[in-house]
Amino acid sequence: MFKAHPIRSISIYVVATLFLVYEMALQVSPSVMTESLMSAFAIGAGKLGIMASFYYYSYAIMQVPAGLLHDRFGPRRLITFSAILCALGAFFFGSTTAFAPAAMGRFLMGVGSAFAFIGVLVVTARWFDKRYFALLVGVGQFLAAVGALGGELPLAYAVDHLGWRASMLLLALIGGVVALLAVFIIRNYPPEVVPHHKQEDGLRLIVKIKEILTHGQTYAICAFAFCAWGPVLAIAALWGVPYLMVLHGIENTQAAFAISMLWVGVAISSPFWGWISDHLGRRNLPLQICSSIGLVASIFLIYVTTVPFWGTCVLLLLIGVAGAGQIVTFALVRENNRPSMTGAAVGLNNMAVVAGGALFQPLVGWLLYLFWNGATRAGIPTYTVGNYQIALAIVPICFLVALLISLFYIRETFCKSRFEHKRKA
Repeated sequence: MFKAHPIRSISIYVVATLFLVYEMALQVSPSVMTESLMSAFAIGAGKLGIMASFYYYSYAIMQVPAGLLHDRFGPRRLITFSAILCALGAFFFGSTTAFAPAAMGRFLMGVGSAFAFIGVLVVTARWFDKRYFALLVGVGQFLAAVGALGGELPLAYAVDHLGWRASMLLLALIGGVVALLAVFIIRNYPPEVVPHHKQEDGLRLIVKIKEILTHGQTYAICAFAFCAWGPVLAIAALWGVPYLMVLHGIENTQAAFAISMLWVGVAISSPFWGWISDHLGRRNLPLQICSSIGLVASIFLIYVTTVPFWGTCVLLLLIGVAGAGQIVTFALVRENNRPSMTGAAVGLNNMAVVAGGALFQPLVGWLLYLFWNGATRAGIPTYTVGNYQIALAIVPICFLVALLISLFYIRETFCKSRFEHKRKA
């Protein structure tokens, strides 16, 4: 399983995934603060969606540079620096009383967080045998879901008892601890390995990007990743909690508990999707299954309002299981590009994954505002179940598009790099 140095490999992997856990808590944190944020900044759903999505603007933009920079400078420097950026962003967000600085705080968190998942992928590729890549990436996403769980129910409890500002400042402090662990534990390569950027033939970064973008399969894979994970970000990272509060007439912590079931689904199924894909030697079949599950579950969640609370929790669990299937796209995009392009290729794919948050969070907010009847409570806009049903229609639509892509556009690799075939030939 290990290329060498098992204790060091595990330690580095643990710290890299710890940063991933942390950034996921930051990512979903606004979902349990929606009413507090609208009250504190005197804004409605439209502006709240824009504020929250600033995280995804910077996150998405930085994905390809993050992969390239990991290839060049390594995860030790980048994870350390990124954790510091996240901590600063959380501090600014929790300290300000104005909309623009709060949005910039989210933007800083996104810049730092952009290096988290890529860091796990690069660490896995460098410190572990390639046969376990999909499995360990799945474990990484399991731990990311744990971070998201921490950003839902426990954070909702903290917000209710400490306030949203104190909760954000606590997250800033945690970021400083993660940065210290990264600088002392993470190493870029096993001692016996010569860094890739010294072995390569001198391709410039722009040439790397151009080569990756010439592969038609890259577009299909990234489109699937966008459609499979976008619904998760729309529901779990912002709008799911307020929707469930209206749908079931429940409190913030109860709604956060239900949304946490989505992350439980992601957590328990992420390693499974990676393992089953490796075990079967197939990539496409898991994608087709998970997008089908997501399509059916999301239709019931949004449009069948008679489902009881426990049934809603089950549906959210299934949507989490469905969204987790996008983890297989990282193995696919890796198998469709040269080994020296790993960081850049997975960065491009991760950009597609998180771009859904940049698009769908403000889009849902805008649609809520567009169909809002003007009702308020304590000066805060209130929205009906019907408003949410219109705004969240993007969720089943995305899963349907993902299913069509997996059926008709993505070619099966049978878990083998197409460049390995060329070398053997």
